[in-house]
Amino acid sequence: MAAHQMTQAPLAIAAQSVLAAATLAIQAQRNVRLPAGGSKPLTGLFVSVAESGERKSSIDRIALEPIYEVEQEWRRQSDGERLTYINAKEAWDFAREQAKRNAKNNPAGLRSALDAIGPEPKVPPHPMLLVSDPTPEALTMHLAEGRPFAGVFTAEGGMLIGGAAFSDESKMRTAALLNILWDGEPIRRKRITTGSTYLLGRRCSAHIMLQPVVADELFGKNLFDGIGLTARMLLVAPESTAGTRLFRVPPASASTALASYNDRLRHLLLRPPVMADDMPDALNPPALSLSNDAATAWIAFHDECERAMRSDGALYRIRAFAGKLAEHAGRLAAVLSVYHDPDTMEVSLPAMQCGIQLAYHYANEMLRLADGATVPRDLRSAQKLLAWW
Repeated sequence: MAAHQMTQAPLAIAAQSVLAAATLAIQAQRNVRLPAGGSKPLTGLFVSVAESGERKSSIDRIALEPIYEVEQEWRRQSDGERLTYINAKEAWDFAREQAKRNAKNNPAGLRSALDAIGPEPKVPPHPMLLVSDPTPEALTMHLAEGRPFAGVFTAEGGMLIGGAAFSDESKMRTAALLNILWDGEPIRRKRITTGSTYLLGRRCSAHIMLQPVVADELFGKNLFDGIGLTARMLLVAPESTAGTRLFRVPPASASTALASYNDRLRHLLLRPPVMADDMPDALNPPALSLSNDAATAWIAFHDECERAMRSDGALYRIRAFAGKLAEHAGRLAAVLSVYHDPDTMEVSLPAMQCGIQLAYHYANEMLRLADGATVPRDLRSAQKLLAWW
């Protein structure tokens, strides 16, 4: 509400922006264990659709302000970390060369000396957490060379959808990579030119803001629906607030609420994530469990979604999305739980009820999109022209 009061942008887009930013900060901290399907990552793929002039960029700046601040802190630290790495690498190279000179014609002695020197120093991660227009290869490299979690966030989604990531050559690879990251699966790539990449324990969430004409390019493609990308996306497409945004001074409570939000996201981002014992560069977040009441509510919602996918059910037209709706609800409930209490290890009934209500909202938005997608674009353009006349 505070972001909406500061900008008068549509409330749904304001809520979407802060929820996406919170998911980005929380994804490295926790997983969630659902009654069906085991442990799930807390990643999210958020999409907001609105015309130009709906103040998407203003909302984006407010929602991402604490993330930008943390990136600046990491950037200041990176200079010292880089110098430490360069010196350590020089010393490591020198020690190995010295060991080679001292162990001429003594392979066993050389092997022992090199073992004693230890592994090559690791390059410190770059300070950038957010990327806006990556190709699948660039996003993979970002997760390999940076921190093991990241975000694809942009208020100009046309640059992403119309760029190299969704070109005819790359769009299937991009969609497949986003699916893999949402599922929390390892990234496995093998290329003749770039070599092999095997990344475990990576997390990446996204928030893409699109104009309706660009959204048609994303949601109007059978490819993305067929491989399950759109089923993993959470969409909002609210009515415009243009014409109602008369000048008003935001209440003082809005600044207070945003300051609290900034502090919470900074705390979550700067809190050391749990890493795998045998792979220090791979995330291994602990999984929240559901309270007994939350589990009962989730199971009831799961079964309701399943029944709604029948041929005469309310969600039949979006059954691919409906098949993941209960999981969406569980993930959202877990994100809300950790935001409320970063130390919690349980999803409460109120949090689950909120997650389920959000899932209902996203299902309704997806149904509206499905209704619009059945109308040919030319006919929709003609309707706009008629309204203008």
